[in-house]
Amino acid sequence: MARFSRVLAIALLTVAALVAPSAPAHAAYGSDQSANIDVWGQGIKLSGGYGTIAFDDGNTKYRYTIAICWQSSYSRPTLYASVNGAWRTIISTGGGTAVTIPQCSNPASLVSGEVTPGGTINNVSLIVDGVRFNPPNSTYHTNSSFHDNPFN
Repeated sequence: MARFSRVLAIALLTVAALVAPSAPAHAAYGSDQSANIDVWGQGIKLSGGYGTIAFDDGNTKYRYTIAICWQSSYSRPTLYASVNGAWRTIISTGGGTAVTIPQCSNPASLVSGEVTPGGTINNVSLIVDGVRFNPPNSTYHTNSSFHDNPFN
């Protein structure tokens, strides 16, 4: 009887292992999409953002690597993201790793990250700003790049 109980227990465990759902697979990222953003004000290049963005195949997150250029802007440029046309949120106001890129006459700041904003991501706009100061006035300028999620 003990042998039969062991064989039955092993058989039940085997069936349970085959029927039980496996852990969900990790989402994979698609190809990098290029982001090239120049911000101009009154004929002068103020700032820019240059790099890549990619979406996961689960439609819930994205990753980015962007070099933020502070060229002639009066204040440090800010990098924003707008998901599905919603109000923009700040991704970076500076920091990162100093890098030299051909699009910028000054060292740029390389920032990267992964964002899970909640809900399905259909698209993301990356926005960079800059301020042109011409005493006694200043003007605020932005430019953006639009990125469609290829998985939906």
